[in-house]
Amino acid sequence: MQAVAIWLTGIPGSGKTTLANLLKEYFQKKMLSAIVLDGDEMRKTISKDLGFSPEDRKEHNRRIIEVVKLMVKNNITAIIPIISPYRETRGLARKEIPNFVEVYVKASLDTCMKRDPKGLYQKAKNGEITNLTDYNPHMKSLRILK
Repeated sequence: MQAVAIWLTGIPGSGKTTLANLLKEYFQKKMLSAIVLDGDEMRKTISKDLGFSPEDRKEHNRRIIEVVKLMVKNNITAIIPIISPYRETRGLARKEIPNFVEVYVKASLDTCMKRDPKGLYQKAKNGEITNLTDYNPHMKSLRILK
C-alpha cells in the first residue's frame, strides 16, 4: 500500500488529535508505517520561533508541508491534526504533498467549548488570549477565515 497524507483540519477541540491517534493505531495494526505530526507538537520544535499571526500560521503550515512530503515520499503515512484555517495553505498542501487527503473534523462550537482540552476557549473568554482561531468570545460564533 502506498503512503498517504491525511490532513485533519477543524476548530480547537473538534477531535482532530483523537482521530489522528486512532488512525495511527489502525495503520499500525495493518503493519503499515504511520506517524502523527500534531500541529501543536510541531510548534514546540520546528516552529518554536513563530507566533500566531496570519503570516506565522502560514509559515508553520509550510514547514509541516515540507516534513510531510518527506514522510510520504519515504512510504510513511503522515496523519496531520492541525487547525490550518487558511484555504490557500490547505491548497498548497494539496498541491505539494503526494496522496493528500483533507478531512474536515466537524464539531459544534458548543461541543468544542465543553471539551476544551487545552483550556483555550476559557482563556479566550477571560481575555487571556485574543488569537484563538475561528472563535469570537463576544459573539460566541465562528469566523470564517479565507
